Amino acid sequence: MGYTVTIQPRGLQIRTPGGVSLLSVLRQAGVGPDAPCGGEGTCGKCRVMVDGQEALACRTTVDRNMTVLLPETEVSPTDGSGAAPEVPVLAFDVGTTTVVGYLLDGKTGETRCSVDMRNPQTAYGADVITRIRHGVQGQMAALTVALRTCLEEMSLRLCEAGSVLPEEIQLVSVVGNPAMQQFLLGIPVGNLAKVPFAPALTEETLLPAVEILPALCNAWLLTAADIAGFVGADTVACVVETEQDLREEMTLLVDIGTNGEMVLGNRHGLAACSAAAGPALEGAGIQFGMRGQAGAIDHVWLENGRLQCSVIGGGSAVGICGSGLIDAVAAALEAGWINERGKILLPDGEIPLPDGVRLTQEDIRQVQLAKGAIAAGIRLLADHMECPMEKISAVWLAGAFGSHMDPAAACRIGLLPVELQDRIVPVGNAAGAGAKRLALDPGARERAGRIAAGTTALELNEIPVFPRCFARSMRF
Repeated sequence: MGYTVTIQPRGLQIRTPGGVSLLSVLRQAGVGPDAPCGGEGTCGKCRVMVDGQEALACRTTVDRNMTVLLPETEVSPTDGSGAAPEVPVLAFDVGTTTVVGYLLDGKTGETRCSVDMRNPQTAYGADVITRIRHGVQGQMAALTVALRTCLEEMSLRLCEAGSVLPEEIQLVSVVGNPAMQQFLLGIPVGNLAKVPFAPALTEETLLPAVEILPALCNAWLLTAADIAGFVGADTVACVVETEQDLREEMTLLVDIGTNGEMVLGNRHGLAACSAAAGPALEGAGIQFGMRGQAGAIDHVWLENGRLQCSVIGGGSAVGICGSGLIDAVAAALEAGWINERGKILLPDGEIPLPDGVRLTQEDIRQVQLAKGAIAAGIRLLADHMECPMEKISAVWLAGAFGSHMDPAAACRIGLLPVELQDRIVPVGNAAGAGAKRLALDPGARERAGRIAAGTTALELNEIPVFPRCFARSMRF
């Protein structure tokens, strides 16, 4: 017996057999809500309204005709002004959590408009590893369709905002981590599920975009090469944008997301590694965690013995995003509410924040795991390059999280080396800026190839001292 699931506000009607999970139906429709745990029922994030009642999609069985109201999605176009570009090109930074797209004038290089959207693959898990597992276990096609649909929808929105026709687009530049790139191109991800985690894309690829994004019938799709199995073209794009490969001084690039990628070096040589930070610093896996959107606590400080905070958009807090999480832990350490091992010392075993938001002991552990992995990666990169911390002239923090994070708080909890606190510089979405360069500058594409081929990739798990370094780095 079949049932009809009506999905609002999209106005979709999906016919499905009874007895299946609602999350699987929403995934197949390409509108699955966030499910950081991969649909295991442990995170509580895939909340939707079913016939007017709140429910977890992964724990709801389709046993009748039902109407589902999805949570609002985050779509924020930034419209440019002036005439349409003469030679329009697109550039995308495909992040694990967020996808950002740009419409560019191919002659002047001007960004005409931009748009960002939640990566729909979050319905299959917050982190890359969970999605790779789904891909290996038979969900490869669904994950590919979800990502391609997202990029095509964003492309159409960009074209509409920029007053160009999709068939006028000449080039689409895409950067992402190795898993995102392979999902987009439909390349099986089994290579990323087992040792030696060898990348499938070791050279730049250029193919007709229509094969991936049918609306862009006259464009070429460009993807840069990956450095290693978990250090991808997005990191290459960051190096291109910061010109780390051209500088004489030693610099450290850190891109903190669900995976933390780090690159240390100069024009004489670069080394990179990836640390499995998990999604905690992007709000997933935290009881009151959320992305940086309205209602999220984004900064926390200690004042007269109490934690004070700012909330995105003003008003009451409904959760806490990554920058607020780092601040809150740092402030709690200053107040003596957490010891160096991460144990909460308050009677209730929780850190209270305004409006009922709180941090639990498990939340603190997730922060320790994330910051321990990143801090250990930085230390081992420095050891490999025989580069004392005092010789690092600048630390570039890439990505939205890095742009909003307080460097002092990051150093207080040990996420970044305290020796480098006065050299930390946020550089925004360097991966997106690098994707633009690749779309506009053939010289940048040549550099990207040299960076991918010439950067030494460290596999942290293969370094004998990594477990001890990681354990030390988890302490506050």
